[in-house]
Amino acid sequence: MKPLRYLVIAIGILSLAACQTMDGILEDFDSLQLPALMSGEDSADNLTYSGHCPAVDKMHELSMLSEFTNPSDPSEENLISRAAIANLETTCNYDERSVTVDLKMTFDGILGPRGRSSENDKPFYSYPFFIAIAENNGRILAKEIFAASMTYDRGENRHTYYENMRQIIPLEYRDRGNRYKIIIGFQLSPDQLAYNRRQIRNKKASAQTMDTTDANAPTPLTP
Repeated sequence: MKPLRYLVIAIGILSLAACQTMDGILEDFDSLQLPALMSGEDSADNLTYSGHCPAVDKMHELSMLSEFTNPSDPSEENLISRAAIANLETTCNYDERSVTVDLKMTFDGILGPRGRSSENDKPFYSYPFFIAIAENNGRILAKEIFAASMTYDRGENRHTYYENMRQIIPLEYRDRGNRYKIIIGFQLSPDQLAYNRRQIRNKKASAQTMDTTDANAPTPLTP
């Protein structure tokens, strides 16, 4: 059984990091404006739970990681592998000076046409993902990078990885955990981020085209 992994934030770290911003912590993504992404259904899956639990944001633009043999030609025939954050479950509980959030995460992986060099290969891929804790105003307090590691057996082109994570957030006052957010996403390269954004734009354009077609369709006669 896989051991439970922790991300524990000391009170001293909270005080020190409070002056940092999302752009400063996530400097890998200079073009990614996380405060804007966290507002709105189109950019994040906002998983807010009842009571005073911290909200959990699965960043939509960062919820998939695709690897290609040629990043400048991200076509499906050049796909090595792909992973996606498939499901998140969470519970939380309080003690006198902290809130503990337990996360259950499911990652789905798939091999592309370039994922194996031969039929008998058992390729191994490691997909980096981050968990960050932020205030509701978007200020990042802590961030740590982990990895979803998958080995694809012979004849296996899909694989599921499970991760259990415990986040401990110190609090000055009890029952104020809803002032914080837990942000989850893959640690992407600029090319991978650009690919995800193109996919999202294309999906939206396709949906709008379908809506227009349906609106222009003749109304069927009723008997």
